[in-house]
Amino acid sequence: MPQLGQWEITSEMLPEQKAMMSQMKPEMLKQMQQPNMRFDPKAGNIIMSSCLSKDKEASWQLMVHKQQKNCDMPKISNSGNTVIMDMQCHQPQPSAMHSVIQFSPARDSYQFEHQIKAQDKTMTVKGSARRLGDCK
Repeated sequence: MPQLGQWEITSEMLPEQKAMMSQMKPEMLKQMQQPNMRFDPKAGNIIMSSCLSKDKEASWQLMVHKQQKNCDMPKISNSGNTVIMDMQCHQPQPSAMHSVIQFSPARDSYQFEHQIKAQDKTMTVKGSARRLGDCK
């Protein structure tokens, strides 16, 4: 469980996303921006801001342990500061996700990698998160 507070989560864009955004006009990119999410096409990142507060702590834990519709219960293992989660889904088409999250000892930052397999394709999403301070 990460520390409570305001978090900034940075995900690397997939090659297809980078290619699409590199061709967009600045006005179009600006329209895509949302209050808690921004795109940095030059760096190839999507940056989100999120508050993990006491009232959201239970839903964060539930998200990790909750069985999703048409999916098997996630298999989760912890070893030190590393959390590994594997999940299989069956509908609308078979898919699998393997996630590795490596927390800092203080649990105020983490690195993640999600490998998602569906329709004979594998997609890898990598990124990092850091605690910015108390929720705003």
